[in-house]
Amino acid sequence: MPMNAATDRPFPRRIAAATLLVSSAIFAGAVVTGCYSTSGGFMPHTDGGFTYESTQLLPTTVMVLNSCDRSPSHPDGTPFFIMEIPPGKQLTFNFEADGGDDPVNRPARMMYSLWKKGTQTGTLENILSCPSAACRKIVVSYRPAPEQARPDESYRLQAGSDAPGAVAQPRAPRTERQSPDT
Repeated sequence: MPMNAATDRPFPRRIAAATLLVSSAIFAGAVVTGCYSTSGGFMPHTDGGFTYESTQLLPTTVMVLNSCDRSPSHPDGTPFFIMEIPPGKQLTFNFEADGGDDPVNRPARMMYSLWKKGTQTGTLENILSCPSAACRKIVVSYRPAPEQARPDESYRLQAGSDAPGAVAQPRAPRTERQSPDT
């Protein structure tokens, strides 16, 4: 086997090490840009996402508040995202510091998806502009139990702002909704 005179190591080891380094860098790039992992994935970090599961005995509702926009009716902050997670599903979401539609009030964006409970990887398909990290507060609450799992209705196509969709959609709090006759 040919040897390197400077290090007394065989050339194939260096080639194998370089190949391994390059392939792991390519793999890491594909993982980071391709999909989301609820456990942090190949390169976990402390600024990761959030996953909340809902079961029949613990039906979960997740609300994200804008704590910088307080009012007498909302002393903890105005809700900008509410999701009643159906039993057997999980809500996974992540925040990015930029990319919002308003550089002052909503400079960040929230990406989220509703998946089958136990899903570890996937693409966060929905995007919502949101306040910066200093103005966000996540509130988790639980609905009365037991709650039966709903059948999968992803085949339905419905129109209208109040029509139920295939999955739970963010909505305004019930107290702020206007009645249909006004």
